[in-house]
Amino acid sequence: MKDWGNWALNNRKLMYFIILVMVVGGALALYDMSKLEDPEIRVKQAMVITTYPGASAHQVELEVTDVLEKSIRSMKNLDAVSSRSMNDLSIITVGLSTLVKNKDVEQNWDILRRKVNDVQNRLPEGASNSIVMDNFGDVYGMFYAMTADGFSNREMDKYAELIKREIQTIEGISDIIIYGKQNSAINIELNENRMATLGVHPTEVLSTLNGQNKTVYSGYYESADYRLRVSVNDKYKSIDDIGNLVLQGHENDQLRLRDIAKITEDIEMPVRNEMRYDQQQALGIAISAMSGTDITKIGKQVEKTLKQLEDNSLPAGIELHKVFFQPDRVNDALSTFLLNLLESILIVIGIIMLTMGFKSGLIIGANLFIAVVGSFLVLNMFDGTLQRVSLGAFILAMGMLVDNAIVIADGILIDLKRGKSRKEALTAIGRKTAIPLLAATVIAILA
Repeated sequence: MKDWGNWALNNRKLMYFIILVMVVGGALALYDMSKLEDPEIRVKQAMVITTYPGASAHQVELEVTDVLEKSIRSMKNLDAVSSRSMNDLSIITVGLSTLVKNKDVEQNWDILRRKVNDVQNRLPEGASNSIVMDNFGDVYGMFYAMTADGFSNREMDKYAELIKREIQTIEGISDIIIYGKQNSAINIELNENRMATLGVHPTEVLSTLNGQNKTVYSGYYESADYRLRVSVNDKYKSIDDIGNLVLQGHENDQLRLRDIAKITEDIEMPVRNEMRYDQQQALGIAISAMSGTDITKIGKQVEKTLKQLEDNSLPAGIELHKVFFQPDRVNDALSTFLLNLLESILIVIGIIMLTMGFKSGLIIGANLFIAVVGSFLVLNMFDGTLQRVSLGAFILAMGMLVDNAIVIADGILIDLKRGKSRKEALTAIGRKTAIPLLAATVIAILA
């Protein structure tokens, strides 16, 4: 009996130590681990987008899509490759095999980029460099609308880029997208009478612009009113730079574009992307966090940074409006879960105290709390996350923990009332119900 007492005393100390590790470690893991609204999903699909302005769908198919697709199909681990060729645009969708492991997806996208880059020199002149988009799994969990009362489109773009640069300095930010930006354009309205007097043909204007800028111009040339719309390029710093261009074929006369045309700056029409907030023109700022980060902590950093910008850097009239903010939803879900956990423990303790006694209720309630908090520690050790699915699993597990604990506690009380020794009562019920309880638990887990 003395040896048994020493063994029990030593194991009791070990048990207390394990409980302490589970509670403290679980609390620290709860604070530190990644928190999201939904589980992360690795999307095994990418798109290769190439623009070829001015080309027909048939030209795009033969000169761009076919060249890229042949190179892409030489990759391994492909599931399906499909393509669409339209006027001015080629879109190729690349899907990886479902057998590709999540950790190998990024490596396959790197191979895809190499395959695309290998044939860029075979694409026709005028085609843009192909863009590989593989970030479809990114979740833009923070979305703001920026309104700017009294500011031009260019000024709105400038302040949106300022906000983007500041947010990108926050650790854990993956990507930021500005939605609703209006592309600038230069409108060139040719004066027909001046052109006829000076002997200038519209093709000479086009040749001058093409020769200087190497740009395919948006919009159309209409002979009825001689109106051209030209996309702004970095080589032109201002409208004056375009107006000062010397027309080809008239170098001796030093005839410039401004002599035969009215040049104004505007936005591309028709507008392709536009955003409004409370009927005001706005720009959308969508923010994505890196995989494995705590969205609630990043959300606090984003709010802090935006508050500092509003106070110190942004002028009056620039306002940021929260449209969607995932950290708030995650905080609400986590708070609801912790409240449900506390309520469950109190309900279990109260009911069991009424039916099985004070000590049984306290033991079962403590068991429920320790097991759930300790699960946070294990979940964090395996790089798990707290999100909708894992919190739902915790709620189901709490039900199983209570049922199993009640079965064991009730069996111990019955054996003690039958006169069995404390040691026998504490172990007999476990031997009797181990397999049934294990089977019930496994079935619940599988379900």
